[in-house]
Amino acid sequence: MFKFENPYFLLLIPVLLYIFFRKKNRGSIKVPSIEAVKKYNKKSYKHLFGKFFILSSLILMIIALSRPIYQTKDNRIKKDGIDIVISLDLSQSMLQQDFKPNRLEKAKSLLNDFINKRNNDRISLVVFGGDAYTKVPLTFDHSVVKNIVSKLTVNDITSNNRTAIGMGLGVALNRLKTSKAKSKVIILMTDGENNSGEMNPIEASKLAKELGIKVYTIGIGAREIEVPGFFGAEKIKNTELDENLLKEISQISNGNYFRAGDSKEFSNIFNQINQLEKTQIDSRDFYNSQDYFQILIKISLLLLVIGILFEFLLFIRIP
Repeated sequence: MFKFENPYFLLLIPVLLYIFFRKKNRGSIKVPSIEAVKKYNKKSYKHLFGKFFILSSLILMIIALSRPIYQTKDNRIKKDGIDIVISLDLSQSMLQQDFKPNRLEKAKSLLNDFINKRNNDRISLVVFGGDAYTKVPLTFDHSVVKNIVSKLTVNDITSNNRTAIGMGLGVALNRLKTSKAKSKVIILMTDGENNSGEMNPIEASKLAKELGIKVYTIGIGAREIEVPGFFGAEKIKNTELDENLLKEISQISNGNYFRAGDSKEFSNIFNQINQLEKTQIDSRDFYNSQDYFQILIKISLLLLVIGILFEFLLFIRIP
């Protein structure tokens, strides 16, 4: 965008042109020497060079006084992303088919959808069963995370017949303890109860609070599951999930507990977390300005000097 800071100075240009080009009785002509008078032709305009240089100099001075400025708009966006660690249970019970095709595959599908919505955040993946380890460290490369998630199986954990919730939480905390992010979150997903591991889940949640890390816990599993009976399959209450523990973990760490009892609830949980943990985006407009005042003044002074040389030194007046 090109603009003038003091455009009213431009009104002087037509006045200046009028003064220079108004008709007046010229009583003399200028030539380099007396000998050149014989060769002087009325159609020659060489004697006007000085005036044109001086006129150009004065016009540029007026334009310079009007302060021409070229501005470019720069929209800068500051994003305060969130560091998120997903801690996923890979115990054998995640193969239960109360979700289609099973709990693990449903969790993987929803995780990929969730990751797609977290463009500005670093994401890490931790898996646990009887033990726990980091599958993907914190990264902005979400394609890597999604690729690893898609390939997860219960065989990625050696002791997959146990569930060490405390270990899954502890390893996730280790990923975030040195994070500089303003907001740090753990999403812990399990379908069982803590029955293994050296770390107590409650102590881990207290440490999370001290580190300013919120833990969202997701309990996976239908409220009623089918088991074989004398008269065929019958439904009984699902008692494998320790909801009280998951609620306490999230409450201590200022997070939330969610129950994924069916596919619709499971999908809604990630939508809720996505709304609760929004990346802070600060968008501001900045303007870069280039002022042409100095360069125009320098050019006008140069033209003025050239004009004076032509007007008063190279030509002489004869009455």
